[in-house]
Amino acid sequence: MLASAPPVLSRLVDAFVPGAPADQRGPAYPPASAVGVDRDIGELVAGFAEGPRREFASLLRALESPWMNFVLSGRPVRFSRLNPEARERFLKGWAESRLAVKRKGFQAAKRLTVGLYFTRPLGEGIHPLWPRIHYVLPPVPAEIPDPLAGVSPVEPDRDVDETADVCVVGSGAGGAVIAARLAGAGFKVVVLESGAWYRPSDYPRTEREAYDRLFVGRVAVATRDSAIAILAGEGVGGSTSINWMTCLPPRAQARREWARDAGMTGVDGTDFDRAFAAVSERLHVSTEESEVNPCNDALRRGCRMLGYREGVDWGVISRNAVGCRSRCGFCTFGCPYNGRQSTLLTYLADALRAGARLYASTRADRVEAEGGRVRGVHATFTRGGRSRAVHVRSKAVVVAGGALSTPALLLRSGIRFAGVGLGLRLDPTTALAGEFPEPVRPWEGPPQTIGVYKFQGADSDDHGPWIEVAPAHPGLSAIALPWLGSSDFRRLIERTEHVATPIVLVRDVAEGRVRIDAQGRPVYDYVLTSRDRANLVLGLVETARILHAAGATRLLSLHTPYVEVGDGTRPLTGGELDTFVAGVERAGVREHSIALFSAHPMGSARAGSDPKRSTARPTGEVHGVDGLWVGDGSLLPTAPGANPMMSILALAWLTADRIARSLSSAS
Repeated sequence: MLASAPPVLSRLVDAFVPGAPADQRGPAYPPASAVGVDRDIGELVAGFAEGPRREFASLLRALESPWMNFVLSGRPVRFSRLNPEARERFLKGWAESRLAVKRKGFQAAKRLTVGLYFTRPLGEGIHPLWPRIHYVLPPVPAEIPDPLAGVSPVEPDRDVDETADVCVVGSGAGGAVIAARLAGAGFKVVVLESGAWYRPSDYPRTEREAYDRLFVGRVAVATRDSAIAILAGEGVGGSTSINWMTCLPPRAQARREWARDAGMTGVDGTDFDRAFAAVSERLHVSTEESEVNPCNDALRRGCRMLGYREGVDWGVISRNAVGCRSRCGFCTFGCPYNGRQSTLLTYLADALRAGARLYASTRADRVEAEGGRVRGVHATFTRGGRSRAVHVRSKAVVVAGGALSTPALLLRSGIRFAGVGLGLRLDPTTALAGEFPEPVRPWEGPPQTIGVYKFQGADSDDHGPWIEVAPAHPGLSAIALPWLGSSDFRRLIERTEHVATPIVLVRDVAEGRVRIDAQGRPVYDYVLTSRDRANLVLGLVETARILHAAGATRLLSLHTPYVEVGDGTRPLTGGELDTFVAGVERAGVREHSIALFSAHPMGSARAGSDPKRSTARPTGEVHGVDGLWVGDGSLLPTAPGANPMMSILALAWLTADRIARSLSSAS
């Protein structure tokens, strides 16, 4: 529908990135249309679900409609007929509009354009931004022993119809643990994974390639209102292959909620503790390789200067890394050095060596159930232009495709009681930019090694914010940074070498919902509560205080229009900090006026005793369908108040025990 790149789209992308001449710092920036960004957007949008695709087409029609622009802006103009300066003024008007629909359209177009423009080389193997900020792609590693020697996925050359004890849909944090434990116990296990299989040496080396190959929706997934961008992994190993390796336990308050309110017996006691210890050992979780790079050190310095207590208010984050040695900082794009102890290298490899069979690039279409009992899974293998039907008949099915996909699969399968899809949590996230005199290069080194927890108790039940660091590569920086004109945007992105990038996360009170559209594709309804918004603002304010204490010379918010203080030449004064805080509090958190992200979708097939409010029983077995289990972050009744990978792993360990007992008693 948009693959032909209509002329208005070419004018639109060139308004965001019109190009700039070469200078002493680097080569010329070509206009966005000259490197095919308009065509890339057309191709990307053509793959969207019907709703977002239709909305983007409506945006382009609105830009070209004199009548619509008269209604929205009081001027009967066609965007494509404006001169370049007028186009920039037009976009700035949409960016700062009081009308949410205009802000939404602006942000959608901006994210797509700059995201596609700044994530790849544009000529001779580099991007013109890279020499200006000393960004260097990591080298291809020398020959490294293959940790997956002897194991590989099934490559079907015809339609498949096979029988197993258990079919596990998904190979991420939950699915891989369950597959390994059940295969190790002697059960016949088949794993279906919609994403592709990559050996460590095959991982991509550029942002664009990584987003296309390793992320759900090629990093174009968002809530239905487009206010919150959602990042999640898609590939064998799921998000454990591309996350930031942060290994934290759930907050005690969250465990109490799960036990008390959702009936999850033992999750607040020693059973969960033993499971957590077991998965930590298998993933080699420790702080031994938690090197504090300059970006994380900004948080550490600020906390120390403010007198915060190490080990209580803030601390060094444990990671599942062995032999990383901080060689590249490309953790977000898969680890070619085998340092990341993802489920691919650990639990999934264990499962395959114990006899499990893995079908990669195989999408589960529906779960088969009859008479209140699961019967198996129908799936489709697709690779290299060929497709094969895959039918697995099994006594048990574990749905572990992640919180974005698990409820959609259940709904497509006709499992549609009231609780399915309820409870979506996101840990909504935003960020601040803090500039420092010395290079920070937030893309180098271990991505996330310092966490600040002092403010989680500022709201009841630990719903206050916590602070970590994001590895800001150029493309992600471009998506997050505010745009108020092309020259100003270049000014911001060309300073990123000196910018620390702390993020603010909130244990959300809001509950979203996953539904499916007419094509069976997931739709994510989610709106922040006023309490979540206030906690995000509190987190931004306290982050600013920490960066100020660390010696920042400039602070920048991700609002549009943004709040900025400091000139980058000297440490900020107390008065400048006060001005910044007042500006952030005044701007608040409003959809499409500040960059909002989530890398922690969870809870959308949550455990509980009431099928009107939950998808699964407290044990993890789906209400009303014996033998059908939820085995991923969808099961979490509430957000854990920490990066959720370790919570998911530990719960999956417990779920695997229950499945094994169920299978054994039925045999």
